[in-house]
Amino acid sequence: MNHSSILKLALVLSFVGSVSVAMAQPQLSGTPDELRGFLFPRPNLVNINGEGELTAYKDIAKISLLVTTEERSLNEAMAVNQELRLRLIEEFIAAGIADSDINNSKFSSSPQFGLFGRNPNSYEVAARLEISVNSEEHLQLLAAAADDNDEVEFELTEFEHSLEDDFEDQVRELALQDVMEQKAYYEVNLGLELKAINFFYGGIRQMSRALPMAVARQEIAADVRSSGGTATVLSAEAAPIVAPAFDEVEYQTTVTVVFEIVNEE
Repeated sequence: MNHSSILKLALVLSFVGSVSVAMAQPQLSGTPDELRGFLFPRPNLVNINGEGELTAYKDIAKISLLVTTEERSLNEAMAVNQELRLRLIEEFIAAGIADSDINNSKFSSSPQFGLFGRNPNSYEVAARLEISVNSEEHLQLLAAAADDNDEVEFELTEFEHSLEDDFEDQVRELALQDVMEQKAYYEVNLGLELKAINFFYGGIRQMSRALPMAVARQEIAADVRSSGGTATVLSAEAAPIVAPAFDEVEYQTTVTVVFEIVNEE
């Protein structure tokens, strides 16, 4: 074998050897967090989940009254609409509703055209009164305003809870209390000492739910009651139906606290 052949063979063997060494080395793969955990092992950790839940009643009703007037001229329609709204506002304030709880919103107008012709026959002006109330008496007052005036429509009702911020703080506290009670239980029964190093907050959830109907229609043929030997048959049709009220709100939250096991007996 000449010198050139020997040199080529040495180069080939060197290349094959380097490939074999490279292939024999372990290869790591995974996400950055997984690789970090493999290269730098983390201490023993435990996650404890806590839950908090509170139920409250919505105590503020926001009512939207739509006031619509129609007159032959735009100016007259606007004047009549404003006069009616001011009269209603005076009645509401006299009944005890605070002026700050009444929002006199902007109006909108639209011409009303006849079947023939390009000139409008009349103008329609619509405006909203938005009122916040916290009693049934005031709610009935607003309903009466819509009943007594053809121009007023009871348009929308929204219910809110005035102590929302306080209840959110309380439900968070309950969730953390739940975590700490579990922590104490595990420490006592497992002989551990746990140290909080991180946490994950799940946010506040508000769940509105309907109350049961006061009196519900029952699918029965008849209800027979005996009194003094006389049987009285009551039809299911005679039972009034009361619509469910969506005035209950449930506050829910979760929190996860990450603990490190710093001492293990």
